[in-house]
Amino acid sequence: MTQRIDITLRRSDSLTARELDEIWALTDRYVETDRAIYEHKLRALPEVGLWRTRAGELAGLVSLDVYRVDWKGRRRVVFFTSSVVIDERFRGRNLVLQTGVRAYLREKMRHPLEPAYWLFDTFSYKSYLLLPRNLAEYWPRRDAETPPAIARFMDRLARERYGEAWSPATGVVRHGKKRLRPTTAPIDSALSNDPDVQFFDRVNPGHRDGDMLVCLVPLSIASFLRPWGRSVVKRLVSRRRKPAALRRSRSPR
Repeated sequence: MTQRIDITLRRSDSLTARELDEIWALTDRYVETDRAIYEHKLRALPEVGLWRTRAGELAGLVSLDVYRVDWKGRRRVVFFTSSVVIDERFRGRNLVLQTGVRAYLREKMRHPLEPAYWLFDTFSYKSYLLLPRNLAEYWPRRDAETPPAIARFMDRLARERYGEAWSPATGVVRHGKKRLRPTTAPIDSALSNDPDVQFFDRVNPGHRDGDMLVCLVPLSIASFLRPWGRSVVKRLVSRRRKPAALRRSRSPR
């Protein structure tokens, strides 16, 4: 039976010493970094999403900064996520997206007419695969060049956040102060044939050393519902059909 995961959005400055110990114990399993540096980066963003089982076990987390910028004469809201760590037992549950939807709807209630964007960086192909597997529009992508207007907006956001570490020519932030452990997300022979994994590996060849690919997703209700929503519906339908099939198989002939 799949364990239910509860999602809580909190102020990062409300994290207790015990919670920080939990977060570090989980993070240290998958990421090579200095604890002081990691916690400083975690606390630098205003919010953190914590994912816990009903028994209270920490399944993972994401740090979040929601802010606004003026671009081309219009105010836009940006959702920046970082420090994502998920216990391997609970991966594949779209926890980042679920948390993002919650924050997105919260902001849309306050400012319904502001265009919204999700900005994040990653040195893991697993994080990048959230995009082609779940969302309709995202950049960069293997099947289309990033539109010039989107590229310029990404450059503006990335320059403000990463400074000289950002390379607009490659779309990559060079060598951060952390990297994945070699056993966390290796690209094995089976994965090497996946075109989206190949694309990630090609545009961010230094990901094993901590280089991060910067990604931007224009957000809308449609972007969350397609194709992610279809996959959710399929799972729900499958769950409903299975008991019926079992009942038919057990019925007397």
